[in-house]
Amino acid sequence: MLIYLQMGSFYRPERELTIIAVGDSDSNKTELLTKYTVNKEFYKYSFPATFNTNVRDIIVDYIPYEVTFIDCEYDDDYSIIRFADYEKADVVLLCYSIANRRTFERMITKWCVEVRKINPRLPIILVATDTERRSNARDVKFVTLQEGVDMKFALNAFALVECSVEKLVGIDDVFIEAVRSTRILPAINCTDPNKSSF
Repeated sequence: MLIYLQMGSFYRPERELTIIAVGDSDSNKTELLTKYTVNKEFYKYSFPATFNTNVRDIIVDYIPYEVTFIDCEYDDDYSIIRFADYEKADVVLLCYSIANRRTFERMITKWCVEVRKINPRLPIILVATDTERRSNARDVKFVTLQEGVDMKFALNAFALVECSVEKLVGIDDVFIEAVRSTRILPAINCTDPNKSSF
């Protein structure tokens, strides 16, 4: 269960969390954070090019949290900033688009390896975006749900959540699972990309 807290609410957050989103530029991570933290209808047809760090109070499973949301830079020119984000994060969203297989493959060849190197115990939520495009499938080979499940186990992610940013489906589930993942201490694991079948 997830509840949004309004300004001036009498609830006091029990814990402060930082959630960061990581992935390629076309993974839809920026759009995901924007639609979740800003009025969902406001950006119905277009999105800003960048996401400014945002703070929201939410309740998950009856526990109040103050959550800081950060959209990590994907460009390696800003890797120092990104590494600093990894160090202060409580959970990371590794995002890919089901319509762009390269964004999926780089979950294990780049992003997981990078995150685990800086912060080995950081919980991972694997996030698949653009799920609405499966209904329009023709000749394009989209990333399947089973492939996502296999990747979840390869990365030792806490959860795989598929969502449609465009249709506003599954977005809340992403952040519910992200908050829940901070209550456990995950094992260190990230499949060697040289041995991966992805």
